[in-house]
Amino acid sequence: MRQDPPQHLLAQSQSGTGKTAAFAIGILSRIDYSQPDVPQALALAPSRELARQIENVILSIGKFCEGLKLAAAVPGGLVRGENVKANVVVGTPGTVIDIIRRRQFDVSQLKVLVIDEADNMLDQQGLGDQCVRIKK
Repeated sequence: MRQDPPQHLLAQSQSGTGKTAAFAIGILSRIDYSQPDVPQALALAPSRELARQIENVILSIGKFCEGLKLAAAVPGGLVRGENVKANVVVGTPGTVIDIIRRRQFDVSQLKVLVIDEADNMLDQQGLGDQCVRIKK
C-alpha cells in the first residue's frame, strides 16, 4: 500500500481483520496535508452506513494528522451546491457520481481510489458500472 511508485492492490480477508484500518493508513500516507481543500483520496462503499464507518476509522487513525479534512459523499452528507473542499472523500457511488456531474467534486488531483467491498458492489445492480465510471 505504501510502495513507491504506487501500484494496484487487491485484498481480501475475513471481517474484523483490519482491512479498513490498512487502507486508511494507505490513504493517510499518500495525501498532501498542505492542501486540505483539494480532494486527493476517494473511498467508495456500497452503503451509507459503511461509508460512515470508514469515515470514522479514517478520522480516528488520522486524528493527529494536521490538515486532514474529510467529506462524506453520502445522501444528506454534503451541502447541495457547494464544492467538496476536503483532501479525503468517503462516499457511495451514486452520490459521488451526482456531485461529479454537478461539478462539485474535482477528481483531477485524486491520488488514491479505494473501492471497499468491491465484490459486493459488482454484484449489486449498477454499482459496479458506477464505480467504473467514477474511476474514469
